[in-house]
Amino acid sequence: MYLKNLKLKNFRNYKDENIDFVNGINLFVGNNAQGKTNIIEAIYLCAIGKSYRTIKDMEVINFNSNVCNLDINYLKEDSESNIKININDLNKKEIIKNDIKIKKLSDHIGEILIVTFSPDSLDIVKGSPSKRRSFVDMICCQLSKSYLILHQEYMKCLKLKNALLKKDVIDKEYMYILNEKMSDYIVKIVDFRRKTIDKILNKAIDIEKKLTDNLENINIKYISDFLDKDREEVKKYLNEHLYIDILRKSSVKGIQRDDIEIYINDLDVSKYGSQGQKRTALLTLKLANFEVLKEEMEETPILLLDDIMSELDSDRINFLLKYIEKYQSIITTTDASFVNNVDNIQILKVLNGTLEK
Repeated sequence: MYLKNLKLKNFRNYKDENIDFVNGINLFVGNNAQGKTNIIEAIYLCAIGKSYRTIKDMEVINFNSNVCNLDINYLKEDSESNIKININDLNKKEIIKNDIKIKKLSDHIGEILIVTFSPDSLDIVKGSPSKRRSFVDMICCQLSKSYLILHQEYMKCLKLKNALLKKDVIDKEYMYILNEKMSDYIVKIVDFRRKTIDKILNKAIDIEKKLTDNLENINIKYISDFLDKDREEVKKYLNEHLYIDILRKSSVKGIQRDDIEIYINDLDVSKYGSQGQKRTALLTLKLANFEVLKEEMEETPILLLDDIMSELDSDRINFLLKYIEKYQSIITTTDASFVNNVDNIQILKVLNGTLEK
């Protein structure tokens, strides 16, 4: 698949912009705070249905307007499709695919496959467990609508459980019912996460070796209290920790505590890896993410690379450009000097919400 065109109206600092993409490298060049990242955000919003930069949808609307519109055309399975997203200042949003309104987010995610890479992505390697869970969950959600629904239902139960635990009087019988329901979700979510992590690792091993001339081996370990537990064992485990839940007024056990540990040459890269090793591990994971989606979904994801070239040395930049030259990518940068001898590229200059070739 590839993106053909994106129209932005009153989105961030874009008043009315029409962007045509090439099926190759689309490079947006400009100084900071000119609107480069806004293009990445707009494509992400069209693909995922929400922004990764703000919680409230209405915050993407241009200051001088009360509504914004996104309109993206793309080619998938040899047929052209269209997605429109309209957001107003009452925080109301509608997603329309081929003139049909999408009622549930789970019906939308996975329509446009994306892999996003930004300086903040380094938190996947060196940040908190929540960053690594989000990385894996994003892949799982794009791979399976069922996973997205399971995860949403689990989080609803967790939110309810935590709210009830804060009450002065706890209904333990209801807590046991909630734990039983959550057990069903946990077993299925853990199994899907485990299988997805195995697929990522399978791709990452080869990529890491190529990136480092066989000097480094990568390993990824899924850390969860629920690995190899069936539904009854999970329910028992949750019930056994209910007393601690009540004392702490919060759920101490659950898939919201899972983690993914990343090792380079048998050492935890978050603790012992150099900055170079952390960047290499991140690049490996993102490219493995790309390969898994491409293979499992039989569609080529769109690569969204937001100002990452400054984070990589020349060897990694050359490796990345060589890797992605056959695919469509959207890249933002303040300096385009790295594009020497690159074919199939379109370069657009970004200046205060306007574009020029």
